[in-house]
Amino acid sequence: MYVRRWIREEKKSGIDHIAKPHIIYSYVLKIEPTKRQTYYQYIMEKVLSLLSSLFYLSCFANITSVAQPAVDIKSTNDLSFLVGTWDIVRNYSPNSDEERVLNGTLVCEDALDDQFIKCTYDMKRPGKIRGLDVVYFNYNSIYKLYESVWLSSTWPIKGILQGNLERSNHQHTLRTSGQFKIENDITEYVKDELIAPVVDLDLSSFTRHTHIRTSEYEEGVWHHHMIEQAKRRE
Repeated sequence: MYVRRWIREEKKSGIDHIAKPHIIYSYVLKIEPTKRQTYYQYIMEKVLSLLSSLFYLSCFANITSVAQPAVDIKSTNDLSFLVGTWDIVRNYSPNSDEERVLNGTLVCEDALDDQFIKCTYDMKRPGKIRGLDVVYFNYNSIYKLYESVWLSSTWPIKGILQGNLERSNHQHTLRTSGQFKIENDITEYVKDELIAPVVDLDLSSFTRHTHIRTSEYEEGVWHHHMIEQAKRRE
């Protein structure tokens, strides 16, 4: 208060001391001790108020940065747990009178400059020629979906499945689906679920369930086509 009054008086006389703090300080020393104490209290209150504001702004900035959700960057590498050699057991039409079991192997490796994972099934078929399936897994950044393209030596129709991958500390689950035309203009619908449990940060097995129905079936009725169990080779 006293300093502002002094500055106004000085300006009236044509003298500008605003940019000279040492002159203002020398004036403060001339103020009566009681008034000077009041002035110092006023200054300290303003300083403490400023510091308090800065502290709360800093806390708010930290909270805001912590609250920001982590960006989940998806890629084909999310499916890298498939890479390796596996022993395979397939149960077709499980829990039915038509159930049959096939054994084989699965080898998965990076392909096409790591943009895909190529998986090759070699399945034994008693009394028949072996069955070979080649599957290309990837993450399609355009469609924002995980995909698999299926080719088979025993089935002339190529299938494309699309879906999402859920990952946690306990298991990874890849859920995909697709549809394609088969004989006599019939459409086949496929749902596939691959579940890989995480044990001690290791994915050493997975189970895959496939359900199918065709346009001939009553809508909504799915047939449990296959259970595939895979165990990683040491």
